[in-house]
Amino acid sequence: MNLIDCKKFSDHAKTDGVVTRRGLLQWGMAVSVGALLPACGGGAGNADQESLPQPQILRSSGGVLELHLNVQYADLSMAVPDDAALMDQWASYPVSAKPRALALRTFNGQYMAPTLMLKPGDTLRVWVNNRLPASPQSSSWQGLNHQNSTNLHFHGLHVDPKEIRPGVFGDYVVDKATAGIKPGDTRYHEIKIPLDHSSGIYWYHPHLHGSTNAQVSSGMFGAILIRKENEAFWKASAVDEQVLFAHKLTLTEQGRTDTLEESFARPASAFLINGVHQPTIVLRPGEVRHWHIVNPTSFYPLYPVLDGHDLHVYARDGNNFNKRFRLLNRETVKAGLAMKDWPGSYIYPGGRLSMVFKASLVPGEYFLRSAACPSWHRPTGSSNYEEVIARVIVQGEAVNDDIPDPTLLRSTDEYLPITDEELAAKGGMQRSMRLAILSPGDLKLAPMPSDESWVLGTDGVTSVFAVGSDAMQSGMAPYHSALTPTQLVPFNGVEEWTVWNFNAYPHPFHIHVNDCYVTKVNGESVDPFWADTLPVPPVSDSKPGSITFRMRFLDFDGSFVWHCHALDHEDLGMMQAVEIKV
Repeated sequence: MNLIDCKKFSDHAKTDGVVTRRGLLQWGMAVSVGALLPACGGGAGNADQESLPQPQILRSSGGVLELHLNVQYADLSMAVPDDAALMDQWASYPVSAKPRALALRTFNGQYMAPTLMLKPGDTLRVWVNNRLPASPQSSSWQGLNHQNSTNLHFHGLHVDPKEIRPGVFGDYVVDKATAGIKPGDTRYHEIKIPLDHSSGIYWYHPHLHGSTNAQVSSGMFGAILIRKENEAFWKASAVDEQVLFAHKLTLTEQGRTDTLEESFARPASAFLINGVHQPTIVLRPGEVRHWHIVNPTSFYPLYPVLDGHDLHVYARDGNNFNKRFRLLNRETVKAGLAMKDWPGSYIYPGGRLSMVFKASLVPGEYFLRSAACPSWHRPTGSSNYEEVIARVIVQGEAVNDDIPDPTLLRSTDEYLPITDEELAAKGGMQRSMRLAILSPGDLKLAPMPSDESWVLGTDGVTSVFAVGSDAMQSGMAPYHSALTPTQLVPFNGVEEWTVWNFNAYPHPFHIHVNDCYVTKVNGESVDPFWADTLPVPPVSDSKPGSITFRMRFLDFDGSFVWHCHALDHEDLGMMQAVEIKV
């Protein structure tokens, strides 16, 4: 394969007719369960020419890849239609988007960081150099006054989470908000990819609690692709490959995303694909293309569907579907999603889908869309709200490419099914976790210690973003509370966790280091699958949604976290630490 180098809203979520993050946050609380670029213009220009940019590609050599990431503000020009009052127009093409002057935090002065191509057994060496100015001191919460401190997470990788030796860090993200990589400092990461690591799409982004949302929202992210040389699935066809980051910016009138609070009062933009609104992608009739679609947004889900085409989805979060394709097209979207198939091909924040498809033999214009799926501004039921996120042109001389055979996909022993027998042999430990946006005084909350603050209280944010577990007998609390314990897990243990969601938003649960083997949704058995980022089904009939999965805590000890990957939720407290103890 060749990697290419080049009444639609809830009234509760509106402010003067415009959907804002502040409104969405409050709406989420209201429906909780009760007592129980690059400098590119829009994609419409140069009608039949490719306008989808691809970031720089860096490949390992001799088993090593080295990279300096300079965290800095950059002046960018990007065409961003961000007027949510005109959302209805986003379902059409083209949508007018005038270039705007933006000043955003970046890696190396670019929207989107380089794509890293690695092989199992490689070593990735990264120096993160923080060149940002001192953090603004504008928040009533001290934990949010470190917006220009940072760190780095390698999302989805099964790698060491510790400070491996003095000054040498793995996937280390358990800094306190007051620590991390402060302006003027440098941190060195050394990431050893295990020899049996799965092939697939992963990504990297900042993860300092309290500053994650503002930094990732600015475009501080990049892709990681892992595969062995000459893998049969990839060797079978010389198919072109593209990484598509589907992202939404939340900008002030000055074109900035400086603080968490600023993002609450502003509407999110339409989806940008690799920094371009509605880019054009050009294919020849019969050409096969391979897409890895990543959702780095802070809140909004994506449901990709391409008019007139069958998308053959084969992996979620880098984990293949037992060497099978799952069909995704207009008909499957129209048929709806049964809960036994949750989350289907929805991509909630942090998630990734990998797919191949063959361009139509009929030349013409087709549209890649984000179809309706459960979220505040993606209502289900009779609404058909969607966005056109890219334009696909099929033109030129026809070819007859073959779609690769999914049975050729590589599997590893680490991702074999976790059976009842294996779980029992390892002690059969079961844990229950909870996620909820709650009103202060909700009976599900623990009594707040007098020296703590759980509600931001500015910009209309009056909710508690809480987690809970079996160990929290007094009730739920946010991550920064002394009442929120660390989950202690034995090294090489195998456990079963159930995560409960007490809101109508499908909070995307993400756990670092170890993937999840999903066995049940809402208590009902499903066709099992592996993932690292899982939207937990929303409340239904006043009952919380749930997802049950098993995990092997193999290879690495140390501390890391699980959290909601709606990153403003995480920054406000929807996170808990995990420690694997030898």
